Amino acid sequence: MMKGDASQTLSIVDGNNAFNIEQDQRRNKSYFKALQQSFSLIYLKHKWFDEKYWKLAFCSSSFDFINKYPNIFLLYRTVLFVLTIFDLVHGIVNTRPVHEWAIYYTHLTLLITFLAVVFQFLIACRVNFYRGDNIVPRHSLQYIHIILILISLGSGLIVSLVYWLILHNSSIQLYYPKMFLDHGILWFLLFIDIFLFTRLPIYMIDCIPSIIFAIIYGIFTLIVFIFKSKFSNDRIGYVYRAFNLNNSPIRVLIQMFLLIFILPIGIMFILWNIFRLRRSIHVEIPNDKEESELTIIA
Repeated sequence: MMKGDASQTLSIVDGNNAFNIEQDQRRNKSYFKALQQSFSLIYLKHKWFDEKYWKLAFCSSSFDFINKYPNIFLLYRTVLFVLTIFDLVHGIVNTRPVHEWAIYYTHLTLLITFLAVVFQFLIACRVNFYRGDNIVPRHSLQYIHIILILISLGSGLIVSLVYWLILHNSSIQLYYPKMFLDHGILWFLLFIDIFLFTRLPIYMIDCIPSIIFAIIYGIFTLIVFIFKSKFSNDRIGYVYRAFNLNNSPIRVLIQMFLLIFILPIGIMFILWNIFRLRRSIHVEIPNDKEESELTIIA
């Protein structure tokens, strides 16, 4: 059984920080007012929890019926961990040439998803089995954990949408399990973990990690073009044909701008609405007059 009390109600702030786990329903705010406030940097700045709230944030659910089965957190994350590491290792071993595995945006996103899943799995193990003091990781590790989750949720959905809506050609490509794992299933399973088995909120400002990740890959794409790097299948100066700057550079730069800046914001808008719906329906906020730094942001 888990040591943490999964049914315990969260306070308006977590410990000594102004990071409010379910703040959106604290006031009766209009949709657009809530949207405006979700761009505040304070939501990205305060990303850690003290011991009490750390357990509740990562190993309890906003859905009361899930908290009745505390072992489900460890079971689900164990299955997800095994599936993700199998997919990761299988992909690396079967890539030819193997050193090109890391040049793909999809594979880098998979790696980040794997690291996020590892954190989730270790948290569940630690809450279930650790009996010592100082169970809560230091703030820097909590930041890394949540940033990995944000990038995985944002970039993973980008990968899925771009692949199935634009890149996939059903007439020449075969369907096989790894295609679905890398381009949708693993993202969906991690989304289920964060949505159902944690109390973490998503704000619009959380698009920044995904944008930074996309910028880094965009810089890599430019470096590959400048130095005319050679890859398999006779590719010179590009990894993805859609981002081949040798042909139609203006079009490619526009596509890169959309992928780096516009799409992550659009994806986070979708996620923000989903998680806002979760809070509005399933999270019960005590009706008192307590206020916090987050609820008074103009």
